[in-house]
Amino acid sequence: MDKVLVLNADYSPLNVTTLHRGFNLVFTGKAEIVKSSDNLIVTDKKSYERPVIIRLLNYVRYVYRRLRVNRHKIYKRDGHKCVYCGNSKQLTIDHLIPKSKGGKNTWENLVTCCSKCNVKKGDKTIEQAGLRLLKKPYEPDIFIEAMNTALEKVWTEYKNSF
Repeated sequence: MDKVLVLNADYSPLNVTTLHRGFNLVFTGKAEIVKSSDNLIVTDKKSYERPVIIRLLNYVRYVYRRLRVNRHKIYKRDGHKCVYCGNSKQLTIDHLIPKSKGGKNTWENLVTCCSKCNVKKGDKTIEQAGLRLLKKPYEPDIFIEAMNTALEKVWTEYKNSF
């Protein structure tokens, strides 16, 4: 695992960084290891814990910015599958509330859709087209780009332990 989840001093998630940067933060005394991997970092002189989740010792003030909506992030959020039928071929983006009926380009209104379901839905709402969602759209957190599945699993387990 080459990514490290960085928590702020109050244990709120701050960002995801590289193993090298995360280890340097711990080694220089700016952070502490909250969760480590079983694999050690071995050098010629010493072995070190491999950090998976670290916590900064000093609080860092930051302004939370909402994620911009784009095709790549919507596909990733929906698991590269159509939210109506589960198909993973010929994917496109669909508006739950069509733009002609006032639908906006928001996380809650845009979903991944296959071409067949998109044609079936057309310029109608889900109810009018007789379709149903397999997965409800949501705004993902700030780690969608950097998170890999292993780190996401560790973070979910860590959150659930409290």
